[in-house]
Amino acid sequence: MKKLLLVIGMFFAVTYAKVESSSVKTDANIQRYDKIFEQISKQRVGPSDKELSRIPTPFVNQNLLRIIKDKNATKPKPIVLKLYGIFDRKVKINKKWYRLKSKVYGYRIVKIKDNSVVLRKKRKKLELFLRKKNDKIQIIKNF
Repeated sequence: MKKLLLVIGMFFAVTYAKVESSSVKTDANIQRYDKIFEQISKQRVGPSDKELSRIPTPFVNQNLLRIIKDKNATKPKPIVLKLYGIFDRKVKINKKWYRLKSKVYGYRIVKIKDNSVVLRKKRKKLELFLRKKNDKIQIIKNF
């Protein structure tokens, strides 16, 4: 019986020591968190409203960005249509052959003449002429 009481006493002693040490750790944690909360709750001094109003906005103004982009933008080169040749109801415009009623850069070929071509785009009418005669080339019409 004495042995049993001795074992039970030792068991309570060890258990009490563990509880006491864990309560010491818990008190240390509570004190540490109390210090953190004190630091957080202190009022911090930042810039005044006047100082904040002087600072430029960090966001890009989209309208200003468009203006800058438009000033730096390169203008597209206008399309220059050149008539290089007319042969057998076909025309060569800008190094490519077309037939009557074909579309060329939005224009439709409406008439092919001996030395020119008439193009139309809505209400706009355009006539292209052959640049100059080349005496080395001879075309004979056999009708």
